[in-house]
Amino acid sequence: MEYINVRGLDKPVPKLIFGTAWFSLDAEEEAHKMMDLYVEKGGTMIDTGRYYGKGNGIAKSEEILDRWLRSTKVKREDIMISDKCCNCLIDRKGRLHEEFVRVSPTFIQEDLMYSLDRVGVDYFDLYLIHRDDPHVPVEALMDKMEELRIAGYFKAFGVSSWQPSRLKEAMDYCKRMNYRGPSVSSPEYSLVHAQYNRWPGTWYADDEYAQWHKENNISLFAWAAQGAGFFVDPLLPAYDPETAPMMTKESFLTEENFERRRRALELAKVRGCSGTNIALAYVLSQDLPLAAQIGPQNQWELEDCIRAMEEIKLSQAEIEYLQLKRETWED
Repeated sequence: MEYINVRGLDKPVPKLIFGTAWFSLDAEEEAHKMMDLYVEKGGTMIDTGRYYGKGNGIAKSEEILDRWLRSTKVKREDIMISDKCCNCLIDRKGRLHEEFVRVSPTFIQEDLMYSLDRVGVDYFDLYLIHRDDPHVPVEALMDKMEELRIAGYFKAFGVSSWQPSRLKEAMDYCKRMNYRGPSVSSPEYSLVHAQYNRWPGTWYADDEYAQWHKENNISLFAWAAQGAGFFVDPLLPAYDPETAPMMTKESFLTEENFERRRRALELAKVRGCSGTNIALAYVLSQDLPLAAQIGPQNQWELEDCIRAMEEIKLSQAEIEYLQLKRETWED
């Protein structure tokens, strides 16, 4: 396992962060085994959220994590937990209600206390504002996050899916107020060059925005780092140009991205791995303070992600080939 340092955390963060968004009550035993394996492989950060979970387990990921923490031999101080607040409402059928915006100091505190109780811990290592609402002044949000950090409810905080201008505004305000400020920004970031944000209220990081994190001393936690299944071979039905949802079609299904996919699969054959491995290795090969949030759904997928990190090191020529900046990966 490889690690990065994150401002405000007293332990290094693994470059692969174990995500729990797929957890379900039907597969809880497998989830426990995967968290055991993740820790065995050197992983130390588990990411969750109030509404995380799928199928028979909507909004149950925190409770599954709680039961694992109480049953495992891993000590609380040896594992870092990242949680989130202010996501839109997700109902029991898994439908996201974008119309119910839940971003405010009140929701920050309400979600925090709810999640601490559900996970069964006294503090989180990292706490993220999951969505943004441009109508809410950043001052009010940062004031509340700093207040709760000082009170000891979490060690560091950050934001997820915030557009660059809002994040910069928040960081500038924290600097003026002598706050520690956000330590982490978590946008969607992958080999896919998205034309639009795939869901309202989320934000995609292009290479320029990704580099901005390094220049401004803030860690980038990339979600959908493997391209959300776009590099699986054969192409998943969700990306069939004839049937893909309109937002996905407009965002992902471009000539540029299909060429990136073709090159990733070509390079995968040479490397003896999968296109998904190449996509993850691309993100992890960036010269950035970066960690990838992964959501493997079985032990094989987890081990495959770790293999991509440990064994597949892309050269600058290979990176530029995948970025369509050159016609061959060979120097």
